[in-house]
Amino acid sequence: MNQDHPFIADIPAYALGALDSNSAAALEAHLQSCETCQGELAAYRTVSANLLLDTPPQQPPAALRHKLQGRLPSAQKAPRMRRTWSFGQLAFGMAFVLLLGLNIFSILQIQSLQRQQVQLVRQFQNGQTALAMLTYSDTKTVPISAQEVGGTVLVNKEHNVAVMIIWNLPSVPDNQTYQAWLIDSKGNRTSAGWFRPEIGQPFTSQIISSKQGLSNFTGVGITVEPAGGSSQPTGQRIFKVDF
Repeated sequence: MNQDHPFIADIPAYALGALDSNSAAALEAHLQSCETCQGELAAYRTVSANLLLDTPPQQPPAALRHKLQGRLPSAQKAPRMRRTWSFGQLAFGMAFVLLLGLNIFSILQIQSLQRQQVQLVRQFQNGQTALAMLTYSDTKTVPISAQEVGGTVLVNKEHNVAVMIIWNLPSVPDNQTYQAWLIDSKGNRTSAGWFRPEIGQPFTSQIISSKQGLSNFTGVGITVEPAGGSSQPTGQRIFKVDF
């Protein structure tokens, strides 16, 4: 060992970063005051750097590169969860679908019954009104005579009510309706409501009333109009009668 440079043997390992921490600390303290050892360290660092530069970079084999890439977390595929159905789950699912179908069918049936009930109530009210009007001596009966339909219009101007009873009124598509019009002496038309033929009945009854009073009008008629009615007649005229 060189007594003036006791740590000179550690310089090669230090230059390569292979010296343990205690020896490195002792060498660093010595290097602060020893120019000779500083020169040795510089020389070793130059040699180690040149050795790294002289070694050309090497590409790893493709198989090794793919193998290493496959081990990266980003390359790992999450396992697919395969769902299995037990007999109980299948039975529950089928029962649920069946119950849902029955509920939908029941709702449709209830809606159909409600529509029929409304129609029956309407028919009863119209019939009661027509019977009541026939008991009044001042009720006027006007026949309906048209190419396709027939019937009667009951008019009571004193009580401001009229009832149309129409036979053989053809059905219309869902996007159309029949609309009643009150007609004054000048030929002006005022809407008196819209209606559709009564299903399952050979005749259709419709009550007509007016806020202006039937005494202001001289006749009534119906036309075919778009569903929801029109402000003025636009479609085919079915009939017109004077009263």
